[in-house]
Amino acid sequence: MTDKASTRRLLYRPAAAFRSSGAFGFTMFSTMVLLVFMFVAVVGLMLPLPGVIKFFGLPFTLAVLFVPLVVSLRGRSAWELGMGARSVSKARCAGETLLRSGPFTMIPDGTPLPGPLATAETFDFSPGDGSAPFGLIRLSSKNFYTLVLRTWPQGGEWNDQPVRDRWVARLGDMLTFLGQSPDFVAATITMETLPESGMRASTIVRSRLKDTAPALARKIIIEATEAVPTAEVRLEARIGLTWRADTMHRKRDATDMGNELARRLGRIRDYCHAAGLRVRPMLEREICAIARRSFSPADELDLEIGLMSGEPMRLRWEDCGPTSASDQHGRLLHDAAQSMSWTMRNEPEAPFDSNVLADLLSPHSDVPRKRVTFVYQPYTPAQATTIVNKDHNDARQAVRTHVGKLPERALVRLDSAEGARQEQARGAGVTRVSMVVTATCPIGADTQKIDTLVTDLGLSAATPLEPARDEQLVTFCAGLGFGVVLSEESTVSDKLAA
Repeated sequence: MTDKASTRRLLYRPAAAFRSSGAFGFTMFSTMVLLVFMFVAVVGLMLPLPGVIKFFGLPFTLAVLFVPLVVSLRGRSAWELGMGARSVSKARCAGETLLRSGPFTMIPDGTPLPGPLATAETFDFSPGDGSAPFGLIRLSSKNFYTLVLRTWPQGGEWNDQPVRDRWVARLGDMLTFLGQSPDFVAATITMETLPESGMRASTIVRSRLKDTAPALARKIIIEATEAVPTAEVRLEARIGLTWRADTMHRKRDATDMGNELARRLGRIRDYCHAAGLRVRPMLEREICAIARRSFSPADELDLEIGLMSGEPMRLRWEDCGPTSASDQHGRLLHDAAQSMSWTMRNEPEAPFDSNVLADLLSPHSDVPRKRVTFVYQPYTPAQATTIVNKDHNDARQAVRTHVGKLPERALVRLDSAEGARQEQARGAGVTRVSMVVTATCPIGADTQKIDTLVTDLGLSAATPLEPARDEQLVTFCAGLGFGVVLSEESTVSDKLAA
């Protein structure tokens, strides 16, 4: 007899965006600006100014400055959109959206990575305790160090629902553990689908065959590996953990930072194992191969053969970027390929189970090159306590100060804030969650079909997606999981949010 309680799926409450509430449904910053403008308007009426300025000019100027702060489009205020459009226009005029490398260009040697990864460098670090070396990515512009772990996540086969729920809980424990360190920036989990060439299985089988084996047996094994049709798309996964060098010594020298990360690596592995993830640190050559194949998909077969054979590839980080790249409004052109990136528009509005992302993460033959990256930015325990208490107070204040019929959304927000407060008091962490989806295809591919397919997959996963308009390059780099975090690259203050 089956126990229904043991097979019941757990539903997870969607994350809520923290928003400071002010008067009339505005944010607290907007409310303060409104009060200041009202004070300025009253003072203007008291001054001996001409009537045109006093009754028309000053109110019109204040309205022009205030209205864009409360008018929102696609989840952003008009001030955010305007300042973003200005930055994009400035970058295009300066030629920062176009990359050309070669003998007759400004970059005659190598093909460096564009955008935020231009200041990055990679190296293999050997810990002082004698443990195995691992690759590190150093982002000099932000003083970030990123450790990349190769992982083989277990699928849903032969795993009961309680086991999956336990894995989800252990993954949350790992994020809470990482958030206890104030120098931790973000954890990125990347699920990438790639065309299956069959070279990986062929190389492994041929390397394990003995020369003394019978010729007929060798022929049968090779034909069974290479002649039998295989899957069209394969799935790869990796985890990127990014820390900030918070001391002057770590900013100048990577040795101290590397030894500190080596000390934490054992505990991180234990958490990953408890979450059903087998992991190992990736070396510099593997990181460089991922960057190169992402910007130049035509080199993927050669890189795959080089990694499987173990021969030196002589691939430098300075040569992993594209020969040419152009950041356009809705796509990124790079080395005879084009990529389109989407970001999560807002958080899910309804509870969901652990299988909500199955369709989005599964390989799809129409989009063989697809990358889904989840970005987790945990808060420290002190920050988490401040945030949940403030959000609870704001939600309660919004209910108390509302005039007229109380909207249902305000009550839902209050219940959600109360639940988050109780969970945080029991030891749960508070984490910012975002998602980046990138699809890469040849130049002549039907981009409209791919856009529709990816958008539908996002809707099936209860996470509405929107194209990263005029931000394709930085979003593409953030989706790689190599230390580029979109929230850290923002040039507009969060106070201007609607």
